[in-house]
Amino acid sequence: MGMDTAPIIERDLWPVLKRELGSREILVITGPRQVGKTTTLKWLIGQVPDNALYLDLTLVSAQRLFESEDFDGVANTLRGFGLDLSRRAVVAIDEIQYVRQSPRVIKYLHDHYGIKFILSGSSAFYLKNHFAESLSARKIVFDLLPLSFREFLAIKGARFIPPAVDFARLPAARFDTFAYEALTALYEEYIAYGGFPAVALSDTVERKRRMLDVIYSSYINLDVMHLADFKSVADLKKLVVLLAARVGSRLNIDELSKIVGLSRPTVMNHIAFLEQTYLIRLLPAYSKNPSVRQRIPRKVYFVDTGIANINADLSGGAQFENALCHQLRPYGAVAFSSVGGEIDFVLTRDGRTVALEAKMTPVERNRADLQKRAAQIESDGFALVGRHPSASFDNCLWGGCL
Repeated sequence: MGMDTAPIIERDLWPVLKRELGSREILVITGPRQVGKTTTLKWLIGQVPDNALYLDLTLVSAQRLFESEDFDGVANTLRGFGLDLSRRAVVAIDEIQYVRQSPRVIKYLHDHYGIKFILSGSSAFYLKNHFAESLSARKIVFDLLPLSFREFLAIKGARFIPPAVDFARLPAARFDTFAYEALTALYEEYIAYGGFPAVALSDTVERKRRMLDVIYSSYINLDVMHLADFKSVADLKKLVVLLAARVGSRLNIDELSKIVGLSRPTVMNHIAFLEQTYLIRLLPAYSKNPSVRQRIPRKVYFVDTGIANINADLSGGAQFENALCHQLRPYGAVAFSSVGGEIDFVLTRDGRTVALEAKMTPVERNRADLQKRAAQIESDGFALVGRHPSASFDNCLWGGCL
């Protein structure tokens, strides 16, 4: 995808990153491919008045520079690019995972020359295994993920964006009929095809599907091939299909191991890789007891519903639940509960917990069940979240309002 030719999409994370430009710490922006990390880096560099430089480590010349063992020589090369290292300089480096020894160079230049670095990479797996120790106390990591529904509405030019949800008054929430009628077509598109910018900006269903195929193929051919040493990529892809078919379900490692034909430890390693490279997201069980959280298997979701949909024929309910999982992420820590019956999502926000249940068309009975289960975990609030309105019940949130 050519991000340079696409419209500039302002992300909710940008003001946060801009505030960090004045700090000493190294900024690391990580997330899936094709979410706009390059655009974000270039935007950030554009916020620096002068003495700033952007480098792309997919280019061989830049790779050679950061493979050098002569760190002071690297500094001289940066001077040759026009940087004045006698005062504060800012260097943005895209795709840091292409040079695994780059942290050593960056650490030296940061410590000895005071260079402020802004880095991007498409893998927490890389950061954890090759990047964490050398820069452990020097970096702040930010995740840039597929578009939230509000960001999606903004880039689609929607004339109306629903007001922010008041989580303190959730039990009194009412289905927003006006928002539903104005935005339901866009929300259905978001649920089906996800929040990758290139997909959102594609104007036909055929092109959206093609772009999802391109993004997933890029993940397999670049992240998987470059960052991992799997004996069989085919086995990994088979595992992805199985996980997509289990969206919203608890992981059963033994079952997956038997179907794929891989050992239990291998399946667990594959799943950890898929999570750390932003393909899937695993939700823990909600409990105030850490041992309980560890004992209960986590539930699996995909970071982007569109990618899940091209790997399995998801039901409407699974699509909706997966989209909600992504929508809730910016609001706080998200878990699920199985105490006294399943609660899809338990959101912890500002020290308060909120129980949320996804229903295609909520009814009063669903609310009564949720209220009982929410009381079991002593949540501070609860609400049904509906995809479609009910003719006789409106005491719920519309999913598009999140």
